[in-house]
Amino acid sequence: MEQSLERGRCPNCGAVGSSHFCSDCNTIQPMRSDVDYFEFLELPRLLAIDEAALEKTFYSLSRALHPDYFMGASDEERQASLARSSILNDAYRTLRDPIRRVQYLLKLEGYKEAEKRAPADLLEEVFELNMQIEELKNAKKAGDEQEAQEARESLEEALTGLKQRLAGIDDTIFSLFSQWDAAIAAENGSGKTVLDDISELLSNRSYIRSLIREIEEEF
Repeated sequence: MEQSLERGRCPNCGAVGSSHFCSDCNTIQPMRSDVDYFEFLELPRLLAIDEAALEKTFYSLSRALHPDYFMGASDEERQASLARSSILNDAYRTLRDPIRRVQYLLKLEGYKEAEKRAPADLLEEVFELNMQIEELKNAKKAGDEQEAQEARESLEEALTGLKQRLAGIDDTIFSLFSQWDAAIAAENGSGKTVLDDISELLSNRSYIRSLIREIEEEF
């Protein structure tokens, strides 16, 4: 079925304003290429969302859009069901997770994926950690279990600190959700500053998570 119809117009009966199903003829609608996850789940583009309502919407749409209900339908409707079910799963997995949710929103707002960047106050500690990691690698390679154990004990303490720092970054990111939502409601342009701050924090978070994984792999 050709989809060169205007945005939101049912390809079966031509009714305007349809979402998943046409409000007039109840035909499942083909997927648009420009739909985003918030729109798909009929949510405002906010960060502090009602997760219980999100889950309820997900299960309701899962039943309504499931391909099993369209076995005897037209090819176009079966394809629409498959496409919408796939997007539904992706949207739910993304928006139910706070970090993935804000990463997705940043993408929608034109931000590139956050690069790993060490927090400025961690640079000296990172240098020391890298030295300790190398010492552990060398001790393991040389078969010196005592030296390897001493290096592990030193890194375990650092690992605890890094995990605490990671939790603190997450808390700070989550605290900014309400600021973004308030900026959107006020339409005063301050949302860009909030997203800049979140983007920087995500860069720090990515770096620390990578460092934690590197240390844990050596244990």
